[in-house]
Amino acid sequence: MKGVGTVIFFSIILICAGCGGEPSRPTKVPVAPVGKQPVIPAKTSPPLVAEVKVAPPPVVTYVYDPKGKPDPFKPLIVERPEVPLPKKVPEKIIEEVSKTATPLEKMELSQLKLVAVIWSVQEPRAMVEDGTGKGYILASGTPLGKNKGRVTQITSAGVVVSEQYETSSGKFCTRTVTLKLYPD
Repeated sequence: MKGVGTVIFFSIILICAGCGGEPSRPTKVPVAPVGKQPVIPAKTSPPLVAEVKVAPPPVVTYVYDPKGKPDPFKPLIVERPEVPLPKKVPEKIIEEVSKTATPLEKMELSQLKLVAVIWSVQEPRAMVEDGTGKGYILASGTPLGKNKGRVTQITSAGVVVSEQYETSSGKFCTRTVTLKLYPD
């Protein structure tokens, strides 16, 4: 192994030494003698050349026509927020509800997070938090959500809320929503 290393080492040295080429020679610069004036060649006039004027090429202007073309600065994917369907509730009822509504009735169910449940007592209780972290205690019958929901049941898995909604035909139906303590 040592022999191979020394052979490689000497090979590299020989290659580097062989690449040097010839040493550079100093260049000679003519210098005028001390007492003499340098000879300046006489100026000669350049040969006469006839000037030919060439007309510049015609300027082609391009005009962009955006008709039928996509806007290159418009994003390809646009997220649109879901627009809830307008409800056919008279404005007077909405104003009365909003004035007398509790903070829990002014929030959507999706804005609430179930954080605690006490179910092995005579009157089960649950605790929810809003987006700011403020907690609210729930019991059976507590109004909850914008759709006039009520807490119907509190179990170890979560809180069951029944709320009314209006179908596209104008009928009112009841649905149950479960706020789960643990995600599935």
